[in-house]
Order: sequence, then C-alpha cells, then structure tokens
Amino acid sequence: MASKIDLVSNALILIGDAPINSLVGSSRAAQVANNLYDNIVGFEFSKFPWGFARKKAQLSLTTDTPIDDEFSSIYQLPTDMVTLIKINPNMAYRILGDKLYINYSGKIVCDYIYKAPESAYPPYFAKMIEYALAKDFATSIRDSAAARQEMAAEYLNASRMARYTDSQQHPQEQIQHQPFINVRY
Repeated sequence: MASKIDLVSNALILIGDAPINSLVGSSRAAQVANNLYDNIVGFEFSKFPWGFARKKAQLSLTTDTPIDDEFSSIYQLPTDMVTLIKINPNMAYRILGDKLYINYSGKIVCDYIYKAPESAYPPYFAKMIEYALAKDFATSIRDSAAARQEMAAEYLNASRMARYTDSQQHPQEQIQHQPFINVRY
C-alpha cells in the first residue's frame, strides 16, 4: 500500500535525488511535487478504465430544464467521477459540465472511473505512477533532459505492463449489441 509521500520519494530516488519525508517545506522537490502530483495522477486515471478504480452509481434526475429540444432530461453525475465508462440503458447522451443530458427519464446506472486513494493502488499502478512522476520531476528538479528521456522510456514500459496486468484482473465484457449479425435475420 502506497502513500503520496512514498510515491513522490520513490520518484525522486529514480532520478537520483534524495527522498523526502514531508511535502511541507520550501525545498525544490516539495514544491515541484505539490504542484505536479495531482495533475499527473489525475491524468493517469483518465487514460485507461482501471479495474481497481471503477465504481457504479445510480444517477439522480435533476429538476433542471434543458434549454433546447435536443435532450429531455438532465442527470447529475457523481462528484468523484474522472471518466465515464458507460451508462445503462445504453443510449445517446451528452456530458456538459457535471451533468448528463439524455432523452430518457427512468433509472440510469453508470460505470465510471474515480480517483482512488493511494492506499488502494495495486503495485503495478503505483510503479507506473512513480515513473510518471520521475519523468516530469527529472526536468524540474534535476535539470536533466537525459534523465527525463530515460524515465520516459521506463514510464512507457511501466504503463504498458500496468494496463496489461489490470486488464487481466477482470473478464472481457461481451458485445451487447450486434448490428451486423442482426441485419442478416
């Protein structure tokens, strides 16, 4: 189980810097980590449907009225949502801000990615985050383009392995809609 400080310290070690015990202070490492950490981690959560960071939620129909005739209903999206994976029932929708616009007024359940706490990161994801941090820290802290290039290559490998490992943790979803087969009948 990782913590924010563990991930940052390991990233610093990867670029040849000293680990830190706290993100409070005026050291260059602490300032860079405080400014970059949340954006880097949030970006990684948005890039792939991580199995460990999936949630389901029933959406609430709002009392808001759509401003045009394109959609008839507005639902509130979960406040911790990073990326929407799918909704059930499967139909056309549009996300505007933190609302889902749709021509449906029944029960809607969504699958989505949320930003899981560091303590929930599996080892493969934690290692990928360390390399993602190290890649961006290399230029900001070490002023080394060569170190950034090396960490970028390591990050790419760690990212591929993390996505592969995560994809093996849950079964493939079957295709629900088969328009090419249904046309034949």
